This record gives sequence, C-alpha cells and structure tokens, in this order.
Amino acid sequence: MELLRWLTFKRPLKGLPYEKVPTDTIMPVYYFDDTPLLRNIVQCWTLRFNDVLDPEMLRSSLSRLIEREGWRKLGGRIRLNTEQRLEIHVPHVFTLDRPAVNFNHEEFHVSIDEHQVASKLPAPTPGVLSVQSGASDFRKLAVPSSAPGCLDDYLASDQPQLTLKVVSFTDATLVSLHWPHITADAMGLRDLAVAWSLVLAGRESEIPPMLSSGDDPMATLGKDPHFLETHILDDYQVKGWRFFIWGLRFLFDLLWWRKMETRTVFLPRRVVSQLRNDALTSLREDVESAVKTESPVSFISEGDVVTAWMSLIAASALLPLKSPRTVGISNAFDLRSRLPSLFPVKQEEGSYVQNAVFPCWTNIKAGELIGKNDALGVAALEIRKSIETQTTEAQVHALARLTRVSLAKTGLPPMFGDTSSFLITASNWSKARLFEMVDFAPALQSHSAWKDQQCTFTKDSENDSPKIGSDSQFVKCNPVYYHVDNVSPNNMLARNAFFFACTPNGDYWVNGCFPIAVWKAIEGGLSDSFLLSQINVEAAYHNL
Repeated sequence: MELLRWLTFKRPLKGLPYEKVPTDTIMPVYYFDDTPLLRNIVQCWTLRFNDVLDPEMLRSSLSRLIEREGWRKLGGRIRLNTEQRLEIHVPHVFTLDRPAVNFNHEEFHVSIDEHQVASKLPAPTPGVLSVQSGASDFRKLAVPSSAPGCLDDYLASDQPQLTLKVVSFTDATLVSLHWPHITADAMGLRDLAVAWSLVLAGRESEIPPMLSSGDDPMATLGKDPHFLETHILDDYQVKGWRFFIWGLRFLFDLLWWRKMETRTVFLPRRVVSQLRNDALTSLREDVESAVKTESPVSFISEGDVVTAWMSLIAASALLPLKSPRTVGISNAFDLRSRLPSLFPVKQEEGSYVQNAVFPCWTNIKAGELIGKNDALGVAALEIRKSIETQTTEAQVHALARLTRVSLAKTGLPPMFGDTSSFLITASNWSKARLFEMVDFAPALQSHSAWKDQQCTFTKDSENDSPKIGSDSQFVKCNPVYYHVDNVSPNNMLARNAFFFACTPNGDYWVNGCFPIAVWKAIEGGLSDSFLLSQINVEAAYHNL
C-alpha cells in the first residue's frame, strides 16, 4: 500500500537540507511525536480579541518564554539526522538573525467589521444554530507568506518552529500562532499559552516547570511489563489483506469526494442541552423496551453528544440510507490525566509540551444510525462506552504496544474496524479551556466598547474605572473566538475531521473539514432528524 502511504503521509521532498550550525544544542524529537502522521501536519491557531493589543508586547513575551531554561526546545530548528529521525537544533543564543520565534505584524486602520475578510469571521448567533465561514477562508490573515507550510520547508530553512502573526484593527486584534504538530498537541498548546500569559503579566516566577524538555515521559509507554493487558479491539485491527481492501475503498472515497471544504458551526448551549436530554430520553425508552441496550444509561456528556451529532450528520449526508458500511469514529483523548505512572505531576504544577494524545475508536454499523429516530442516543452512548473502556492506563499501554508494532511494520498507526470502515476524526478541545486560560490583559492598548463581555473588570469602588495597562492585574482579557486551520498542503487525513470547544457561556464552536454535502445537509435541515426539530432550531448559513 505504498500509494496509500504516499497519499496520506507525503514524505518530505528530497531537497537539500539546511546547513547545520555546530554550536547548536541537539535535542531529540520523541518517538510518538516523530510519526509520519504528525510529520505531515502544520497548523495555525487564530484567536480573536475585541481589543487593541500591543503586538510588540506579545512578541517579546513569547520570545522571553522560549528563552527560558526548559522552554528553549520550542525555539529550535527541525533537522533530519542520518537515521532519518527528526531532531531539534537549538541556537546557543537567540538573535535577530536566528530568533526564538518568527514574527509578523499587519495593521489595518479600520474596524474589523469593515475589513473585507475579517468581517466574516464567525460570530455567535444567540440561540440559533448557524453554519459560518471555515478556518481556511482566513488563512491570509493568519499565516505569513514566508511561514513553513510542510516539514520540508522547515528542513530546508533556518525557520524556528513557531511563527506569531498579529493583525491589528482599530477595535480588535487577531493573534495567530503557527506550529508543526510534532511540537505539541492541544493540551501542550494550552500549557504554552498559560506560560506566555504569565510572562506577559510579569509573573514569570509562577510559570510551571517544563517537564518534557529532557527525557521523554512516554519513552516506556507500551513497553512496561506491568501492563500486559490485550487491547479490547485487538480482534478488530484492520491489517494485512484486510487493510489492503480497506485501502482500496479509501482511495475510491478520495476520488468520489475529492473536494473538502471547511466550515464553522455555532451550537448554542440550549441546543446542546436539549440534544443531550433527548438522547438520554431515547436511550431510556430503548432500555424499557429492551431494544437497543441491556443496561440503564447513567451518563453521556455534552462532548459525547456533539461528537455523535456531527458524525451522524456526516454519515447520513455521505452514505446511502441502507449502507452496509461501518462508521468508524476516531476520537482523540489526552494521556496526561490518564497515565499517572508516566505523567505524575498535575497540570497546574508542571507542563508537558509534546504530543500525548491517542484515539479511542467507536465502530457502528451505518444501518443502525442513518434514518433511525434514536440514532443520536445510540451513537453518543457507544462513544461514551468507548471512552470508558479504552482510556484506562492498561488499555493505553495496550494501544501503545500495537502502535509501536504497526509503525515499525508500515509507518502507519493501527486502525480498528473492518474493510468497509468510513472514518470520521473528532477532537474535543474543551478541557484545554483556552477561552479562559489565555489572558493578554497586560498588552491592552484600548478596549472596544466592552463588547461581548470578553474582559472581566475588578474595581475598587463603584466610582473607579477599569484598570488597564500598568494596573492590568485588575483586568482579564480573553479571546472571544478561536479556530485551528490545517495549513499543510494535500493532507489526506484532514478529511472528514472536526474539532470542537465549549465556551465559558456553554455554547460550542465546531470547526470541520467535510465535503460540501455535509454543510448543505445542516443548512437544509437534515439535522432536524437528529432531534433539533423538537426545539425549533433555525439552521442558518451566516456570512457565506
């Protein structure tokens, strides 16, 4: 299946590598960071603030963080050694010629609402489900033209791993951080953002120590003789001739749904709450009639329901009513809180900036979902069961063993399902709490009419005004919106994928990449069949 490997994980071009600098400190890229899948992904995280922020303060504070002991690896350059493994080469001293972070600033002397592109950034539609412009529509505002777009761009240049771009308007600021996935996952990004905020606030003594800059915390994952449990889906691993058959079907899917489009969905909290309640109600009715489940339902989370809802819409829009295929949902989960033997330090006491994320798999026959009244509840419950059974410490070690074997044999991670599996990838970023943990208040230059209640002010008395600037300890400045864009060209595994995050108000933003049929299905009311009709939700295309 070399063709499939080439299509999905395109290897770096065999161009001339950038000349190595002998004074650089060489640090390893860890085993589970340096995989073909992650090598092929470069991403950009864009945050919107309804305030005018000082771009130089943002740049200098991020640079100071990376110059700190333990954090310097993030300022290193990506190189390939003679064994074809990636390394990080960290400059002995960061200079203007070899900075810790690339920086780009663009300024528009207009309101963000007057800018042709930025005015279309997604915005909440209170109480109303809406489909809005996708992350890729704003790439020119987020990614400098000189920024690396793939691994080969890093290998052939002296570019640092991180690129910061700040776009200023008269009443708002866009802050974008561009990074290769081998550097960090969502929770690693969260730790970086928290430390960045602390440096900006002059509270560097409060920065948690970096615990993943020396030895790899995951070095023994999948090798520990104390964890020998067999993976619960071991019999369902798609390998050998079964993987060959699945690969042919995957290639056919690539041809059938050639064009992917990104969109952003706003899910109000009342919609999500009602979806969860209706899912639970349908499951209880199934239990009573002994049709679908054998035991009472105790819990499904909002995250389970959002994952199920988006997966069901995608499957129903792309597969026929009586499809015999299996819908395989690959749901990412963080390892830090589930592997105390490897990550003994709590989140607030130390940072692990790396990739510590695995998928848990939920496989459901399409015929049990498409067109079924109880489909949302059934899917959400199966997702919950998968999380509960596949994320124990023993099961994570079991998956790691299978992953090591699979990567050694094929360069590909293990997949579970059958030869007909239609894959959907999901990731819930809510636990990162990025809306709350990112606080750029010290960089405030002016606040835009206190709109969207994004800043929290503390006043000594009713007659006091909000404290901004040097007294910024009295104000919090958090993003009102963010999205993540996969900027890597021709990344076939960015297909049929979505991530979502909960806001402090309980609303959800869903960023997805699917064929246009999925977005038209939501617009056209297909989502009503998944219980939205019961609360009379208006699905509206917004700003397209």
